[in-house]
Amino acid sequence: MFPKQVLSISAFRALWLGQAISQLGDSFYYVVNAFMIKKLTGSAAMVGFNGVLECLPFLLIGPFAGVLADRLDRRRIMIASDLACFLTLLGLGLVVFLRPVPPVEAILATSALMFIARSFFLPSKNAAIPSIVPQDLLLKANAASAFTQNFVPMIGLALSAGVLGILYSISTTWFFLSAILVNSLSFLGSALFVRQLPALRAERTDRPKSAMKELRAGLGYVRHNHLLKLLVIQGALINLMVAPFFVAYVAANEAWFGGKPQTLSWLEFTFFAGMIGGSVAVGAMKSKRVGAPYMIGLAVVGLTVAAMGLVKSLPLWVVWNLLAGLGLPFAQIPVQSYVQATVPDAFRGRVQSVFSMAGIGMQPLGLALGGVMVDRIGLVASFLVMGLGMSAPLLIGALDHDFRSARLPEHEAPYDVAGDPVAAS
Repeated sequence: MFPKQVLSISAFRALWLGQAISQLGDSFYYVVNAFMIKKLTGSAAMVGFNGVLECLPFLLIGPFAGVLADRLDRRRIMIASDLACFLTLLGLGLVVFLRPVPPVEAILATSALMFIARSFFLPSKNAAIPSIVPQDLLLKANAASAFTQNFVPMIGLALSAGVLGILYSISTTWFFLSAILVNSLSFLGSALFVRQLPALRAERTDRPKSAMKELRAGLGYVRHNHLLKLLVIQGALINLMVAPFFVAYVAANEAWFGGKPQTLSWLEFTFFAGMIGGSVAVGAMKSKRVGAPYMIGLAVVGLTVAAMGLVKSLPLWVVWNLLAGLGLPFAQIPVQSYVQATVPDAFRGRVQSVFSMAGIGMQPLGLALGGVMVDRIGLVASFLVMGLGMSAPLLIGALDHDFRSARLPEHEAPYDVAGDPVAAS
């Protein structure tokens, strides 16, 4: 089983456990956070505005976060990010404790500050993984991470539905405060596990320059690498089409399936179940090819999303969600592993930040596009446009020889006498 191989590496195990704890806290908090914004303001638009605040840091600050990841100890950056989130949530918890009806501005400011901190964590984490996992296990390591990212929220949502439901019936204040404190402590737990990692400085032979010059050097590295440039464009297009999906998803539940929240929960559950199955399948893959699984995965996702607009049957929608979840890891994990394995350590942070900027940074535009599409062309046409749009990057890859022939390298990183990979000093 793939997790056993990578979890036997102590450094990766510490990072993996830290992320699992943090994701469990997130799954408690974010549904409650959106619920409270809607309750306090009565506005779905404010919930969307909160989502924009969560995405903008990756677009505006993410590139400079990548510069830091290539200059400083990535382990310390991740710890500082986790502690910043811990303290920010504690501050919101104090506000909620003192003011049973907290100002929505405090909740929105917390979202913005947390995601500013997270925009520094992600490039450092993704750039650090190749330093603690040998290249021949990168695919399995990323598959294990993806498995956790989808399995833990399922547990968290199930627990929160029971525990937080009871608290909400007793006190709205304690309902919100408990979700805040659980997530706050989860970031502290993540920091304690990340602290167990070795120093993770980028292997560089050049002298650090100004932040702007280093940013331009990172962007130049991507621009002059044909395959990386292609992957960034594909990632931006995919996220532009994925973001509207959630807007249409909620609208379809309201228009076709009675608008019950439990229906959305079951659909989300089946999607996560598919993602878990897809992650396990990718982790067990023997092939080192990158292009083929990417194109197959996108084809499955695009076709199932388009099918959601053609059949208004809840059982079939459950099937479409399961299949879409199965396909997505094939489009994500091999590409992520390829980028980690082929980009020199000195540029990994900046390259990862470019991918975050192109991916997460496109989501505000996609969310706005979703609302416009549903209003202007209707639900059926919206799902067809999204399905075809998600499949468009498949055609870009199919027409490119370098992408079709891309393979994961098979070089294995050195190990020390304890059986752990040698980290950068």
